[in-house]
Formats: sequence, C-alpha cells, structure tokens
Amino acid sequence: MTSLDSKVFGTRLRNARKMAGLSLQQLSDSLSREVTKQALSKYEKGLMKPNSNLLFKIAKALFVKPDYFLQPGILDLGEISFRKKVSLPKGVEDAIVERARDYVERYLELEDLIGRSHQFENPLVDTLIDTKADVKKAAHNLRQVWKLGNGPISSIVEVLELRGIKVQLIRDSDDFDGFAAYSMNQIPVVVVNTADRFVERVRFTIIHELAHIILNLSDSIKADNKLTEQYCHYFSSCFLLPEEAIYERLGAGKRSYIVIRELIHLKEQFGISIRAIVHRLRTIGVISDTYYRRWMIYMSKTYGSKKEPGAFNGQELSVVFNMMIDRALSEGIISFSKAASLANTTIEAIRTNYQGVK
Repeated sequence: MTSLDSKVFGTRLRNARKMAGLSLQQLSDSLSREVTKQALSKYEKGLMKPNSNLLFKIAKALFVKPDYFLQPGILDLGEISFRKKVSLPKGVEDAIVERARDYVERYLELEDLIGRSHQFENPLVDTLIDTKADVKKAAHNLRQVWKLGNGPISSIVEVLELRGIKVQLIRDSDDFDGFAAYSMNQIPVVVVNTADRFVERVRFTIIHELAHIILNLSDSIKADNKLTEQYCHYFSSCFLLPEEAIYERLGAGKRSYIVIRELIHLKEQFGISIRAIVHRLRTIGVISDTYYRRWMIYMSKTYGSKKEPGAFNGQELSVVFNMMIDRALSEGIISFSKAASLANTTIEAIRTNYQGVK
C-alpha cells in the first residue's frame, strides 16, 4: 500500500470496527490478541499497515470482505437526521451509520458498473415550507411530479429507489426508528428500522424520514425540532393518503359515525395504520376532535396500544439493488466473486439464487 492507501485503509478499518460495534480492545480480543489495541489504533491513524495475512483475519473478525479496505475514497453522509430514543447507546448509533455508509457505497459502485445514473433531482427544492398548507401542497406536488396520482402505492421503497433515493431497511434496536441524510455528493439516503414493526409503520417512517431531506423548511420551523417532526409527520400522512382519495371513499362531508370496516379498507389499500387514518380524518375536518378521541379510546381498549384489525398485504423490500446484481451478472459485467462482495454475502448464496434460461 502507498501512504495514501494506508490513510484510506485506516479510515475504513475504523468504520468497519464501528459497524461491527467493537472497541479497539474487543477487536484485539477477537483476533486472539495477535495484534494489540495500540497497533490497531496506529492502523486506524494510517501510521502502520498490516500484512496480507493479518488483513484477511481482520476482515473476517469484522464480517467484511477484504477488498472493503481497498476501496478508494470514503462516502461522506453529511448531516444526519436521527430519530431515536436517548437510551440508544452511542456504539449502536455508530454501527447503524457505518452499515448505511457501507450499503450506499456498494450501491453506488454497482450503479457505476452497469452505467446507471445515481443523480437525484428534488422536485420540492424551490417550495418553501412555512405552514401546514405548504406541506399538503408539497405532498400533492411530489405525487404529481412522480406520476403517482392519488391512488395507493404498493411499494414505497421501489418508488424511492427508482428515483435515485437509497433506502436501507435494517433490523436493529427498538430505540431506533430511522434516519435520513444527504451525502456530500447529493445522494439522499433513508434508513429505517423494521424490527418488530408492522409494515404500515415502516412505510410511514420511510416517508417521514424522506421529508427531513427533501422539504425546504423555513428557518423558523427548522429552529423548532418538535415542529419539524410534526411537519414531517404531516407530510407522510398527506403523501400516503391524499385528501382526494379519502373523499372518494368516505365522502367529502363531515361524518358523525364511521364503521370500522371503512377504515380497514383504507388501511388495506393504502398501507397506513387505522390510528394514522383517524388522525388524518380529524386533521382535514371529516370527523370532530371529540369523535377522534372516542376512536382512540375504542382502539386502545379493544386492540391494545399497538395492534389493530386489518393488514396491508404488500411488503417493503429493497429489490432494485438485487435486480442490478442479477443484471450485472447476466450481462457478464461482474463475476460471482464480485457479486458476492457487492452484496456482502457468499459466492454460494449468489450461485444458489442465480438461475435463468439460455
């Protein structure tokens, strides 16, 4: 390695260690103390470099491919908007961020290999958000620009990925919901925790996190974290369940009584929870505050704090990345070994899922 390579290696070693949730001492211990904590620290600072044999052992201990350390450049995720509880340990937070960085780096490398552009154009960049009416308009405009109409969206992840937004779904600590970031090369990144969460909540969180990076919030709103969260929350509701769709199904007038089957139908179609639907109905004036509270009490007493009837039958999966892997393999752009490296899996797993007709 050159001295520059040593510096890049050091940064990648630190990132991989954080991704694995290990301290320098814990990494040393996992290597049977073949390399000391002090030596590992010097590696990370770019002052020393391991031999090839030790490099393979470090990669194995950190659950990454050896060529992870040899990739040029480090993706800068920029400012990260984290939604988490204060009880989330710093080490877990760092691991989540580094896993996202690694995923997006592999994603961008794969796009470069197949010649797919990863530019993103924000349709809302010139729309200043100062009121909830602005949020509603922004959600409507985004649907129109993306040609989604006012109907249900079967896969939120696919819609975002096809428009250049990198979405990573992970299973992690319950203290973490998601985060959003704009990388320094203007790549939008959304990371959402799916552990023990119904798909309706996952979908809502994805759009909530997206709102953090595409809404042009006024300075007064950005200065108020609570208000910012409210506006992002409202954007998610407006985007997932447009007013026009509600009026078409429930009528445009005020309702004093609603059958739960009507709400289940909306949930199953639009992939948004009944509690979120009822809140939306109150917001647009279809039901009163009093009737809204009665619904919340009913839901809590009947189904508990989280459960509710009905289910959205769709799934939220990151499929575009896997499709690009298959395409690159089919066209002979990459080998099985490279595919395994990009997918961060084994060659055997790639071969098992690689089937076609010649």
